[in-house]
This record gives sequence, structure tokens and C-alpha cells, in this order.
Amino acid sequence: TVNIPSGVTIANAGTATGFGGANTPFFIAYRSGTQTGVSGNTWTDIVHNAEDADLSSAYDTSTGRFTPQTAGYYQINLTAMARDFGGSSTQSLQQVMYGIFKNTETDPRSTNFIDLSTDELTRFVPTVSTVIQLNGSTDYVVSKVYIVGNSGSVHGERQYTNFSGFRLIT
Repeated sequence: TVNIPSGVTIANAGTATGFGGANTPFFIAYRSGTQTGVSGNTWTDIVHNAEDADLSSAYDTSTGRFTPQTAGYYQINLTAMARDFGGSSTQSLQQVMYGIFKNTETDPRSTNFIDLSTDELTRFVPTVSTVIQLNGSTDYVVSKVYIVGNSGSVHGERQYTNFSGFRLIT
């Protein structure tokens, strides 16, 4: 059984109208240059300060917030790389978390965490993805990093640190 939505037409040639739609608003942002001053043992906003795309001007490169003005469910993605600058010239990490947050929540909606105990990692580039419902007026999402121990920085290159999102068509 196939349910055809009201207002949809299907021609004899197999062409259709009234299906699908645009996955807008959407954005693709990245970190250009290193973000320094990331304190240890606290969630710090990652400000992706440059954009590849932002069709509806919903992403703010000065705050790192995506505030779409269209209600719906959104696929949000984060890839990031942080470094620990605790006095070591190797710039290594033992524990780091990356998260996607909605509004002023204190806990992330989705996170990626690595704990190497006493081992050290010189580079860790995780991807975090989630689906979040946003109200289309005041809700926003941000990406954050949590470095356990020493302060650090977020590495700024498009292929290592980027943030994107789009509305899902339902």
C-alpha cells in the first residue's frame, strides 16, 4: 500500500511533484586559525569562525551558535581537534571530550570521549553527530570541548575542526 500525500501529482511518465523539499536552513562552518585559551576541566565553546555555507544566515561566526528560524529536527555534526599545552613540547592529550549542546544545557546532547589513562595521544579528531529538535525562534546549538587537566587550544584547519547542520525533511 502506498499513501500519496494530499496535493501530490504523479504523471504517467513517472515524474512527480509535491515530494521532498529543501533541507534548509543549513550551515557548514570551520575553525580558521587556532582557538587558544581553552581552560582545563571545563566545557569551552568552540567558535568555528569561518563558513563554507550558511544559506539562511543562521550560524554566527563570532559566537559559534546555530540559531535556525525554522522549527524542526536538525542533524548536527561536529569534528574537532584539541591540544593540551600543559608545559609539554609534545602537545599531547590524555583525556578530552567534544560535545554538541542545546541552549544553556550543562550536559551535552551528544559527546565523544577518550581516556588514555597514562598514555598520551598527540592528535585525536573525533566526529560527534546527533539529531536535535529546535523551536525555530530561540533554540540554538553550540559545540564545546572539555580538556581534562591542563589548558589547551582547538586546532584550526577546515579538515580537522568543523561544525555543520541541516533541517531534516519529515
